[in-house]
Amino acid sequence: MYSRYSLSTAPLMYLFNCYSPIMSRATLQEVVERVRSGENIEVIGYEGDAAIVEKVKGVVKGEFAQEELSELKKRKPRGKPTKEQLELAARVARRLGEAKKPFKVIFGPKEVTIRTGGGFIRVTEDAVKLAGYGSLEEDPIPLVIDILREYGEVKLLRPLK
Repeated sequence: MYSRYSLSTAPLMYLFNCYSPIMSRATLQEVVERVRSGENIEVIGYEGDAAIVEKVKGVVKGEFAQEELSELKKRKPRGKPTKEQLELAARVARRLGEAKKPFKVIFGPKEVTIRTGGGFIRVTEDAVKLAGYGSLEEDPIPLVIDILREYGEVKLLRPLK
């Protein structure tokens, strides 16, 4: 099992430019294409024009209120993300990458979850739900809100108090 480097080994990894086998460097275009193809990835940082990318298996929910997440859990669709959802995720990944923001993209059946900043962006067949953000002005939502609104209704779920 992989764990992130401790503070003591991080400088050595930087000096020797070594990455774990599940970590890699990728250009922004490569990241966007990987997202467009439906690959779950996490961009954990940037070095110059390259993104440091890690493959992921799921979303870590962190500290969110149970009531806040209950709205996100009400889903049982089968299948894979739609072409529209894949394209939306690719466009959001491009915007976040251009702004050098770390993010994680997880694909599920007929849905996409993007974790960035302090919360989630969940794209379902009928709506876009934001959890963990205090307002639509909280970073990085202003970067991507126009893309999200093109897809459908954007719902801001109750923020954690």
